[in-house]
Amino acid sequence: MDSFGKIQLMGTRNYIQRECALHSEVEAMRSAMENMLQHSTCQTIGTNCKELIAMIKEPHAWPSFAT
Repeated sequence: MDSFGKIQLMGTRNYIQRECALHSEVEAMRSAMENMLQHSTCQTIGTNCKELIAMIKEPHAWPSFAT
């Protein structure tokens, strides 16, 4: 959403196949965040991926994604 509360949708990217669905979700999140930093003042992003949410809330529980 922009600063006026309007939903703003950005384009998507095509990625090479990843090891698992979670890797794809992480890559999509990273790309979305980079895009927002370049083109928007938005500071909120959402996902419906439970594993990604858990990884963000408890990063110590996901050592394989530390980098």
